[in-house]
Amino acid sequence: MLKVTNLTISFPGAEAPAVDRLSFELAAGGRLGLLGLSGSGKSLTALALVGLLPDSARLESGEAWYQPADGPAVDLLQLTEKQWRTYRSKHLSLIFQEPLTALNPVHTIGAQLMEAVIRFRPDLTTRTDRKTCLLNWLTRVELSNDQARMLRAYPHQLSGGQRQRLLIALALLGRPQLLIADEPTTALDTITEAGILDLLARLRAELGMATLFITHDLGVMRRSAEEVMVMAAGKVVRRGDTQTVLEAGARLFQSDETEVIDKQGANHQTETPGHQTIDGPQNELCLTVDGLSLSYPTPKAWPWSKTSPVTAVKAVSFTLGAGEWLAIVGPSGCGKSSLARCLAGLLPPTKGQFHYPANGRVQLVFQDPFSSLNPAHTILRSIIEVLRVAMPGRKRATYQDEAGRLLQEVGLSPAIYANRSPNALSGGQRQRVAIARALAGRPTILIADEAVSALDAPLRRDVLDLLQNICREQQIGLLFISHDLGLVAERADRVIIMDQGQIVETGPAATVFRQPASEMGKRLLAAAALPDH
Repeated sequence: MLKVTNLTISFPGAEAPAVDRLSFELAAGGRLGLLGLSGSGKSLTALALVGLLPDSARLESGEAWYQPADGPAVDLLQLTEKQWRTYRSKHLSLIFQEPLTALNPVHTIGAQLMEAVIRFRPDLTTRTDRKTCLLNWLTRVELSNDQARMLRAYPHQLSGGQRQRLLIALALLGRPQLLIADEPTTALDTITEAGILDLLARLRAELGMATLFITHDLGVMRRSAEEVMVMAAGKVVRRGDTQTVLEAGARLFQSDETEVIDKQGANHQTETPGHQTIDGPQNELCLTVDGLSLSYPTPKAWPWSKTSPVTAVKAVSFTLGAGEWLAIVGPSGCGKSSLARCLAGLLPPTKGQFHYPANGRVQLVFQDPFSSLNPAHTILRSIIEVLRVAMPGRKRATYQDEAGRLLQEVGLSPAIYANRSPNALSGGQRQRVAIARALAGRPTILIADEAVSALDAPLRRDVLDLLQNICREQQIGLLFISHDLGLVAERADRVIIMDQGQIVETGPAATVFRQPASEMGKRLLAAAALPDH
């Protein structure tokens, strides 16, 4: 179905191509996985195959011959934008890595889904049939609750996991012959992730759909691909059947610059004992939350309609000690991100209260790094902007040196990345910049909302080690929101499990994940412990 030969993509001023003579084939109905460290060229390859390369990228050479089931073969790299309208979504579809920037911010979810149904399902001629199709797809991607409210909502009013599932529904509405999935489960909890992977498997079999699956999660790769290509520095360094390739372990990327990736993917290691719980009375508290509730107004169907507010967080109470790592887990839409935004002062609480010490400073690492970085500012300027507030009255050279040190700490060379803009970075690189910028604020409380979800396994360990050391040494309280239960069990001191806006279980991480008492805890652990996950 797809034959790519010598695909080479470069950027002006770069020493080496971002994608260097990439060649591969994908059969109809095949499942090919693309694995690589952040910045290795994975997403750039996906964008090239759907005609969406950034303006600054140069297509140096290559061919990408696509053979549809009912027509002549075409070279995708030679299609004009007008010709692409015939092929995108109907033949080839892409699930983007960052849902908030992929969805239209000024249109409701219902309008965007209906637009896709009208375009890709011409056989549905009545509004009733189109609405039924639309609701059916919401249900298939695990969005069956309060669908009427969701259709009236705008993208920013949904959680990251809900937006990710909407992107998956939009990508599949056209029933494409080739689906390119770029980190489609990054923002999903373990329960939804398992359901989405099963859905993609069923649709692949039903439609005879081929999939090019891009991920850095080795557990997800095992479930999603029968063959894997491993990329490093724009080149393919290893390929073969999934089991054989992933068993390479330390040799996976064959690069002196990369660290060892554990065979099991450094994910979902729920048997790893957590750190000992910090005893609250013996440690200064940096945050106290007491009966906190948060509600959102719902969109009105008509100006005169009466609506009831939606409660996202219900009577939540907990404490966070200085130097403590407190994790919050739960299914998508349970109120984790809403709670984080409220504690960071970005949303007003409806009821209850929370307290910081007099010298308390809060920094938030957002779930979607691209939308949180100013696209008109360089990386250096974005970090210096924060440093000027945290360290007022210093010389510019001091700010530049400190910004360079922070970039170096998160694995980015200042000489290479400091003067780039956010759109010139990969998703993982943008996430590292977001972490560096948060640390520049000298926080006493750091709220990390899926802060490492876009990072590959070796870098994820490095960044987590960095956060852990900084928080211990500087006595920063870390409120860590994540869907990765293995990571939480391994790193966190305590864990809070949320469901439908409420805390349903809390305790030492190792204890909670060894024998969860709540129903939601049991469901999350069961989904994470799938045999081939």
